[in-house]
Amino acid sequence: MTEESLRYVTEILKGHQSSTEADWYEVSGFLVCHKIAGLFYHRAQTAMVSLPGKAEWNLREVFCKQQRRAEFMRLQIKEISDALLRANAEHAFLKGSVMCNVPFANRLLYIDGERTSNDIDLLVKPTGITAVSNVLKDMGFVQGRYDAKEKKIIPFSRAEILMRRMNRGEVAPFVRQTENAEIPFTEVDLNFSLGNTPNADEELLCDMIDSSTVQSGKVPMKTLVPELFFLHLVMHQYKESCLHFMVARNKDLELYKLADMYYLIATHAFNQTAVQTFVRKYRLEEPFGAVLHQVGEIFDDDEIRLWAKEYICHQPQVIDYDTRKRYVWTASVRERVKAFSTECYLKEAVLHAE
Repeated sequence: MTEESLRYVTEILKGHQSSTEADWYEVSGFLVCHKIAGLFYHRAQTAMVSLPGKAEWNLREVFCKQQRRAEFMRLQIKEISDALLRANAEHAFLKGSVMCNVPFANRLLYIDGERTSNDIDLLVKPTGITAVSNVLKDMGFVQGRYDAKEKKIIPFSRAEILMRRMNRGEVAPFVRQTENAEIPFTEVDLNFSLGNTPNADEELLCDMIDSSTVQSGKVPMKTLVPELFFLHLVMHQYKESCLHFMVARNKDLELYKLADMYYLIATHAFNQTAVQTFVRKYRLEEPFGAVLHQVGEIFDDDEIRLWAKEYICHQPQVIDYDTRKRYVWTASVRERVKAFSTECYLKEAVLHAE
C-alpha cells in the first residue's frame, strides 16, 4: 500500500477531508483486511467526503451488515450480562461489547455499523473461571467451534480443553448456535491474563475486576473504569505485538484495534494523569510506550507521539514460543501496516551471553 493511500484512509478516520489521492483497489482491500470498512464509510459520510460510486456502494453494504450484527449482538450481550449479574460471578466486559454500548465521556465511541465484533470478551480472574463458565453452560454455551460447512457446533474434547488451558494459557471459547442465518453462532472468550503467560500481571488484572462497576447504556453491563479500560486495550495490543503467530496471521497491527485507542484518546474519554499513575504503579512503561508509539505513528498524531516519548517507545521483540526464537523488526510501524505480510521484516535477535 502506498503512503498516499494510507494517509488518505487515516485522515478520513480522523474526521478530516484528505488532500491526497487514493488507489481504490488497494484501499478497498486494506479497509477489509483491517476491519475498518464500516468505520471508514460512516466517517467519510460524516465529513462529507465524496467517494467513488462503486466503492461507496460496497462500503455501505459492509456498514449495513455490521449494523445488523451490532443489533443482534446487543441482545446476546444483555442476556449474558443479566445472567452473570444474577449469579454474582466476578467479570468485566471488554472491547467492542463496551465501546458500542456504554458511553465514554457522555457519548458512545462508535455507532452501530462502525465497529465489528466477532465475539464477546470477558475479563475474569483465574479463580473466577469456573463460576463464569458455569453460567455460560447453563445458558446453553459449550466449549467448541462452529463448523460452517456442517452448520453445527463441534464440542472440544476434555483433552483439548485442558491442553489449551495448560499449554496456551487460554480458556477454550464458549459457543452457542443461534437461529440467525447471517450470524449462526455466538462466541464468548474468557480472558484471564494480561500478558503472554497465564500469571502475567495478575495483580493488575485482579485490581481491574475489583474496581469494575455496572455501567448503564444501551445494555447495562459490568466493565472497567475508563482508565483501566484503556490500559487493558494497551496491554492486549502489546501482547499481540509480541507473538510470532499473530505476526504470521497479520493480526499484530490491525488498524481497528489502534483506532479504538486513538478515539479514546481523541475524545478525552479518560483521565490521562490517572492512567499514568497506573502505568508507573504496575511498571508498564515499556508496553505503554510501545503501543502509544504505534497509535501515534499510524494516525500521524504529534501529541500522542510526544506522550509515547515519556516512556520506553521502542517496538517489542517478537517471540516464537514453538522454536524459542526471538526476532526484531527491520521496518517502521508505518512501513509494516502498509504491507500485506510483514514476516519479511523480522530478523532473528542476537542473544548475548552474560
